[in-house]
Amino acid sequence: PAFPFGSSCYHRPPRMMFSVPGRTILRITLRAPSVQGPQSRGFAALSPALQGKVDGFRKEIEQHLPKDGKRVVFATAWLATDNVFVALMHKHFPAALSGMNLVAIDTMHLFPTTTVCAKQVEQKYGKAALWKMPADVTNRDEFITQYGDCEDMDSADFDFVSKVEPFQRALAECNKDILITGRRMDQAAQRISLDVWEDGRRTLNPMASFSWQDIIDYADAEGVPVNSGHNFAYRCDAPIEATKRHLPDLPWKKVDLGKPFWKSTEAEIKGSPPATITYVFKSFGDTHTTVPVEPHESERTGRFVRQA
Repeated sequence: PAFPFGSSCYHRPPRMMFSVPGRTILRITLRAPSVQGPQSRGFAALSPALQGKVDGFRKEIEQHLPKDGKRVVFATAWLATDNVFVALMHKHFPAALSGMNLVAIDTMHLFPTTTVCAKQVEQKYGKAALWKMPADVTNRDEFITQYGDCEDMDSADFDFVSKVEPFQRALAECNKDILITGRRMDQAAQRISLDVWEDGRRTLNPMASFSWQDIIDYADAEGVPVNSGHNFAYRCDAPIEATKRHLPDLPWKKVDLGKPFWKSTEAEIKGSPPATITYVFKSFGDTHTTVPVEPHESERTGRFVRQA
């Protein structure tokens, strides 16, 4: 077969030399093609099961979303699942991603690592989010002056002024027809039933069948940005009540693992000698309602703990 000589995607085998008396020596170099798959780029290939989830995702998007993404809103909190959704859209439906709105709410109480992650996602996939904030404030001090300290506010009041009202403004601005969420059936302590398409609400939950393991496997395989807060382990000698894990000066040791906790071994997470209890962040919401959990616990275990 004919090979494209000189192409950089071919490896060089040993040279072959031919000579004929009185003739010029001819040197021929043949190069065999190499495979430039995901592993050669430093990423792992998707498992058949995960590829099946991706194929299902693509079918749902094709069935329910307009190709141009117009009047479609995706509500992102820059969680791992949210970022995987953006990565999937960028890879398989770039036109729809370009036309839709990513809506993000800055409650003035986000983790600093969340805003860093948001910038990484926006830059990598070339999609800026529509950011909204609580009305009439631009920082936490102004929020406290306008609405009060989050520690003293009723949780429903805090949620309304910091999330619900700004989100309503965003939906109106986007002239929303279809809302996309990053909800999954396995996020709660008990697996829930969740329709991928909710016709009455015009809501699409395309990540519904993905598991936490699916999400981190895809993020690792495709280099999806994730919150660097996942890199920390919190080692302590005794359990700390979930509703108190947001407080300062807790009796634990915060350790930077240098990589997301799911890429670390149990021994690396617990340290030496092994800590009695170790917590990690699986999710990120507001700093006063999101806490680290034990590695085997669900994401939701560490969310909205002040409302429990």
